[in-house]
Amino acid sequence: MITPFHIAAATPIKLLFPKQFSLLWFSIVNVLIDIEVVYYFLTTGYPSHKFFHSILGVSIIGFGCFFLSVLFKQKKLPSFLGCIIGAYSHHAIDYFWYNWGLYGMY
Repeated sequence: MITPFHIAAATPIKLLFPKQFSLLWFSIVNVLIDIEVVYYFLTTGYPSHKFFHSILGVSIIGFGCFFLSVLFKQKKLPSFLGCIIGAYSHHAIDYFWYNWGLYGMY
């Protein structure tokens, strides 16, 4: 799934919880996760979803981005929720969109 669809899925959350949710960090996490797809498309011609679309991969990106947000002195709760919801919702949306079955559970 293309990143803009992931980001559009966050707008209801931002509308309901404007001060408790960072759309900026949600977006950064989703773009970073999908850089993997662009890399594989440019190198192999096929847009593969591999390590950074796994539970471990999205966790690394999500918590890594939260760490960066703390270094940039962003508000902790909105940044944390943006990063974590961004990471795990990306995995969940792609899991159902691409019908990964057991493959997507890792």
